[in-house]
Amino acid sequence: PMFVCIGCLGGLIGAVFNAANEHITIWRMKHVNHSKLRRCVEVCVIAFFVSVVSYIMPLIWGRCTELPKDMQDWTNQEKNLVESLVPFQCEPGKEYNEVASLMFTEADVAIKQLFH
Repeated sequence: PMFVCIGCLGGLIGAVFNAANEHITIWRMKHVNHSKLRRCVEVCVIAFFVSVVSYIMPLIWGRCTELPKDMQDWTNQEKNLVESLVPFQCEPGKEYNEVASLMFTEADVAIKQLFH
């Protein structure tokens, strides 16, 4: 029964996403696609919004996690991942911000951090 509920919830979320996407596409066709200037402004607004959210998320998280200390038996890849952790609003060399470490690193490093 639990998996049936999860499946139904996933289907409902997918249907809402598709409906919202259709409405946004129709609105964009009516209001944005008329001129190149509007398309350029749309791209700039979206880029600005994503940049602001990417910067504010680590600030909101605001939690500093201590860096691991005993890394003698770790592999070089794991040690490199620790070196790439970002001390955003934390004490450098001692703590790191988990969200900033995912947002402000390269994509492949962020994925490796998620799985280690």
